[in-house]
Amino acid sequence: MTALKPIILGWDSSPEPMGTVLGATELRDERAVARLFARAATFRAQVTARGWRFLIDRYGIVGLIEINREIGWFDPDDDAAAAAEILRTARVAGYDATRGELATLAERVSEDEG
Repeated sequence: MTALKPIILGWDSSPEPMGTVLGATELRDERAVARLFARAATFRAQVTARGWRFLIDRYGIVGLIEINREIGWFDPDDDAAAAAEILRTARVAGYDATRGELATLAERVSEDEG
């Protein structure tokens, strides 16, 4: 029987050279989300479209704003701006939280061109 591969929700470039794949188990911990945000703020980690779906479903926008407050990846002083930045970043990654839909790269490119 073939083992199922975990769904990649995030990736952190450390430890080098391979980095660390983050799944639901890791991202159930707010401290892991805070570390992911801190690393993503410096382009050393990324959240996948499915990762954004998981984070928004689990923590909600308000919860992600709270986690972000000390990290400052998104505007830590303006909750409305931070919420808009979170939603935009999720959409760029391929998750439209307002529609609850994942988009393929081809769909995102065609939307940008249209």
